Amino acid sequence: MLLATFVIDYPILEETLSQSPAELEWVQSDLTEEGIHQMLVWFETDDFEPLETRLENDRTVTEASRMTSLDRRRLYRIELTEAGHRSSVYPIIVDRAIVLEDVTADRDGWKFRVSFPDYDALEEFRAFCTRRDIEVELERLYERREGAARSQYGTTERQRELLEAAVETGYLDVPRSCTLAELGERVGISSNAASERFRRGVSTLIENTLLAESRD
Repeated sequence: MLLATFVIDYPILEETLSQSPAELEWVQSDLTEEGIHQMLVWFETDDFEPLETRLENDRTVTEASRMTSLDRRRLYRIELTEAGHRSSVYPIIVDRAIVLEDVTADRDGWKFRVSFPDYDALEEFRAFCTRRDIEVELERLYERREGAARSQYGTTERQRELLEAAVETGYLDVPRSCTLAELGERVGISSNAASERFRRGVSTLIENTLLAESRD
């Protein structure tokens, strides 16, 4: 399996994101029985009123419904227009069994962290984007070996990546040399997602090292 990180000039929600300081974290996409393309996304910002106005006027959005709110984050269900659906990578994702590990976006564009079953799927994904005039910049590509989804300490690959970045960037220094937002940016996720992943990773490490020793 291949793990790749792309920066994608994605037209979906482009008008909303380009005019807003908001950060987006994709959750899932689905097609309803009526063929309506829906997305669940988190938005994080200090001011949601202008964001929601831009969503109403975005040419790729038919409807945006707020589902829940958590501090500076709100979960929206977004229905795409026909133009938005045609621009989506959803068909090739489903057709080639591609897994979206992390998808985030802001005014600088979309960042995809994707698992491909093989090189053919990777090339088909890039060709799919090219046919739709979607620019794709490959930032990182490496092979994920079988059985390497979790480390010897039980952490997932993404948790380990974040924990290593925390050390490298000085997030664990006293005083800290890196903010949580900067740590999240290092691995392409929001500050809230970075906080949650960091806590889960540390908890897993403690569970499988210190607590494991005390149980022996």
